[in-house]
Amino acid sequence: MSLHKFTHTQLVEFLDHQINISGDKTVAVFLIALRLTDRKDRITGKVSLQSVLDHVYQRIESLLRTADHYAHIGGEQILLVLPQLANKDHSILAAIRIIAILKESFTVGSHSVTLRPYIGIANYPDAGRDSDILLMHADYALQIAATEEDGFYIHQPKDTVESNIYDGLDIELYNAISSNELCVNFQPKVSVETGQCISAEALLRWTAPWGQEINPGLVISTAENSGLINPLSLWILNTALRHTAAFSRAGVGVGVSVNLPPKMLEDEELPQIIQQSLDIWGVPASTLTLEITEDSMISNIESSLGMLTRLSELGLRLSIDDFGTGYSSLAYLKRLPVQELKIDILFIQNIHNSIRDKKLVHTIIDLAHNFDLITVAEGVEDQQTFELLRELGCDVVQGFLFSKALPESEFINWYRKVH
Repeated sequence: MSLHKFTHTQLVEFLDHQINISGDKTVAVFLIALRLTDRKDRITGKVSLQSVLDHVYQRIESLLRTADHYAHIGGEQILLVLPQLANKDHSILAAIRIIAILKESFTVGSHSVTLRPYIGIANYPDAGRDSDILLMHADYALQIAATEEDGFYIHQPKDTVESNIYDGLDIELYNAISSNELCVNFQPKVSVETGQCISAEALLRWTAPWGQEINPGLVISTAENSGLINPLSLWILNTALRHTAAFSRAGVGVGVSVNLPPKMLEDEELPQIIQQSLDIWGVPASTLTLEITEDSMISNIESSLGMLTRLSELGLRLSIDDFGTGYSSLAYLKRLPVQELKIDILFIQNIHNSIRDKKLVHTIIDLAHNFDLITVAEGVEDQQTFELLRELGCDVVQGFLFSKALPESEFINWYRKVH
């Protein structure tokens, strides 16, 4: 039996004890989420969660000191406590090492398994002096970490929203949707061939009533957990189309991409709703691209095909988002009425460091072109990555190399400046 592995209750008691004896030493609380980049084998039973966890335990334990302890707290989450650290910077080093070792592929039976881990971190005493507060802050940090490029996020003193997350954030979000208090920013999507901005992705932004900017990942998860995801998504759609109409009036002729959550594919009235929105704002259907995750399309393939076909018949474009992390089956791909594959940012970030990721990106691009689809790479932050993607034949890119997501007026100014 491992000397490092505790039950959940034992680990919380251990954390309480460490808080009492640590003085000015740092105690780091890590909440680790293990996301499989391909869950097909899990769903079919070919790879069990326990077999994945056994490999994860071994890798984590290879990095731990005698004083460190962890617990599996359910699903694909692990809680880890690192006591008596000299300072909070050591928690950053530990997170980097843990993410690096957990990202390394391993084999279960005859199946290769790759994880995409992310970590929420709360450090005593900066993030609190009570175990309940530290655990709550680590949970909040985990939700932000899922959207961070480094794969981890450390709770900051400025993160004052936590008490509201667990008490009424859904009510505040409902009020924000009803009162039109949210906003949408736009990140340019640039043609590799011409260097011109041809479209923009609509990205949600929300500053809560108490002045805190809420992380978009947290907004989406709150909406999903509280039944607000459909009204939120429709608000984003209408707002994006309203701004697109404003772009056109300003002489900025670009398309717009909007993320469509899986649940909305179940709404039989969705095509009618989208057509009404296009009519209201006078935006041609060909200007709109709906980005839909691969798994949401495949989870109920026959129903999804019917809905996707109806949407395609409106004249809009459909894009498979985060391509390469789901089923990635040619049998499904040839049946889907889509025009675009969006390569998952995970592969773009590692394209210079991993021969496998470079080959995978090249394969996805070739596959897309064989199906007469265009490819979009997100997370492009430097010229070297852009040039490599150009060499591999990618069609469209987006990322900080060109611009962060901008409000309407700033996007118009950016467009005019670069064109």
